[in-house]
Amino acid sequence: MRLKLNGWDLGITFAAAHFIPGHHKCARLHGHVYAIHCEIEGEEGEDYMVMDFTEIKRFLRDIAETLDHHVLVPGGGGEAGVEIKDDYVHVTVGEKRYVFPAEDCAIIDVPTTSAEELAKFILRWLLKNVEFSENVKALSIGVDEGKGQGAWCVQKL
Repeated sequence: MRLKLNGWDLGITFAAAHFIPGHHKCARLHGHVYAIHCEIEGEEGEDYMVMDFTEIKRFLRDIAETLDHHVLVPGGGGEAGVEIKDDYVHVTVGEKRYVFPAEDCAIIDVPTTSAEELAKFILRWLLKNVEFSENVKALSIGVDEGKGQGAWCVQKL
């Protein structure tokens, strides 16, 4: 059995700016409206459900709210050098240098802020913070950068 949560339909979305170092076009600072999707695979439990949607939706909304209206800064050892000084985030990528107010940034533990890495980041965050019952066998997270284009990652449990 597979449960599906569509971020567009459920309003699990966020708007954010980012850049992808080394990419010919996406290295420039730009933004997207993102949607977070989730699929849960497993067997029905004694209550005839794989899992209650409520907890997952709440948690995905919390993640979206945390990232919403921020500059997504890759703080996980990729090409970007990140330093926080005097309430400002200084980011150096090759010849480029960005300075953002710290309150405007979400520094996340990824090497780059691609849809692929954001999906993996959200999956790790979900696995760390939500207790899944033994009947849940796999968890998939999708992150769209606008409707029709996104990345998915899967974790067997």
